[in-house]
Amino acid sequence: MAARTHRDRHGRGMRRPLPSKLFHHGTRMEYFNLVVEQTCGYLRATFPELAELNWRIEEVPELTKGDQLAPYAVRKTTMTIILYRIPIERLAHRGADSRAQIEQSVLSAAAELIDRDPWELIHPD
Repeated sequence: MAARTHRDRHGRGMRRPLPSKLFHHGTRMEYFNLVVEQTCGYLRATFPELAELNWRIEEVPELTKGDQLAPYAVRKTTMTIILYRIPIERLAHRGADSRAQIEQSVLSAAAELIDRDPWELIHPD
C-alpha cells in the first residue's frame, strides 16, 4: 500500500491548518491582547480616574500552597492591573464568548483598582 502524501478524511479534502483564515485574530495570545487593549482604551477614555491605567498580561499567577487561582491582580500604587490569560480563558465555558469573559475580567480588575462596582464601569450613567 502506497503512503499518502496528504490527509483526506472520508473524502472531505484537506483539513485547514489552525488558526485558519476563519480566525482573523491570529493566536490566542494575540486575540487576548487585542481585547484587553481595546477594553483598557475604553476605560481610559471614559473614566478620568482611569486615565493612567496600566496593564500587564501574564500566563498564570505565581501560587503558593493553598492559594486560589485568581484571574487578575491589582496594584493601586502604580494604577496597574495584571491579567492572567490562562485562568481567564478557562473561566469561559465551552461555547461561551471568550471576548465577554476577557472584558469582564478587565472591568472587574479596573473597578477593584478604583474601589467601584464593575457595573458602574459598564453603565457609566
